[in-house]
Amino acid sequence: MKKFVVCLLFLCFMGVVAQNPIKVRLLKKEKVDWSNFVGVDRFDSRYYIKNAALEKNRDGNIQSYSNLQLGKIDQVHVFNALKIAVLHKNFNSVVLLDNRMAEISILNFNNSLPYRLITEVTYANESTLWLFNALTLQLELFDYKAQKTKLNTLPFKNEVLALQSDYNNVYALTGLSFYHYNYTGSLISEMNHDGFDDFKLGSGFIVFKKENSLYYKKNDNKKIQILKIPKKTIKQFFVMNQTLYIYDGELLYYYQLLNI
Repeated sequence: MKKFVVCLLFLCFMGVVAQNPIKVRLLKKEKVDWSNFVGVDRFDSRYYIKNAALEKNRDGNIQSYSNLQLGKIDQVHVFNALKIAVLHKNFNSVVLLDNRMAEISILNFNNSLPYRLITEVTYANESTLWLFNALTLQLELFDYKAQKTKLNTLPFKNEVLALQSDYNNVYALTGLSFYHYNYTGSLISEMNHDGFDDFKLGSGFIVFKKENSLYYKKNDNKKIQILKIPKKTIKQFFVMNQTLYIYDGELLYYYQLLNI
């Protein structure tokens, strides 16, 4: 009986996401020589990892960032192009960059009290960042100028796989659930899911990833729809306005989202 219920729930989920797929239109594709695609900012600058450095390319004008002491770049958040957050997991450090890719601040959490192990970071507003502390399984709203935590969420049941925010909200994806909090850390909603491993925020919508498939959900609607894209490897993806970017390891595809 228990197996039947699990199968029924799985089929219900698949039925929801299979109906009314969102269509896309290929705008262009281009060959690139990056190792990882990061994203695009509101000024149409592209960010990517190449030769262990973060590069920003705007109309052929390339600026770069690397820090030999901190080593490998694990995460980059470009929501605020004037204050880019870069996570170096091996050294438990976050670097903030300005729009010229110059260092504004280096936050070394190995020296923090209490000790924090930071595995996810995203920009909040002004002088604050949202951090996921893998030791407490909590999100923290951290004021990096005052060097103190302004608030904590309740602990998650397991680790956060992906973290994204805008100025008023923060969203966290775990292996079983998707959480939406407001800027005060109050839980707005929690949604169970079946295997999503990443997500990106659009303008009033969210795109989820599950292996090599993408799914679309409006912020004000529970319905999840599959994005009808040609089958390909999705190494990284990003959303800006109505444009979906997919990097397969060799080519960067630009798609326009239709009928949304």
